[in-house]
Amino acid sequence: MTERLDEAQLHEACLDLARVVLAASQPQVSNDILETLADRMQREAIDFAPMVARAGRDPNLVTRAVRYLIDAHALPLMGTDMEWLRQALVCLVELAVPGIALSQKGAAFLHDVRVGIDQSLGDLEG
Repeated sequence: MTERLDEAQLHEACLDLARVVLAASQPQVSNDILETLADRMQREAIDFAPMVARAGRDPNLVTRAVRYLIDAHALPLMGTDMEWLRQALVCLVELAVPGIALSQKGAAFLHDVRVGIDQSLGDLEG
């Protein structure tokens, strides 16, 4: 049985992401602005959960992808435009839950990704 998306955890991750992307605009962001942006981000992210679940995978990987974005790609200059978030999630979810067959040339990049993943996980353990 496939797990259900924990929407509260996803919302918390989106709040943290909103804090990062709003950090440059003003040091103290109102809760209303923060919540509004987090809600928009959550609506973008939640769209990926059904596809992930249909593939037999844990839909909470979407929340983990948002957490990854906070650590690796979210910058204050991302602002409130949702297109960057959608495109980043498209890429991350495709890596985690492949939906298309790759050519040999396209799949060669996955070896590079594997090396990077092993390095990142090794940094955590070391």
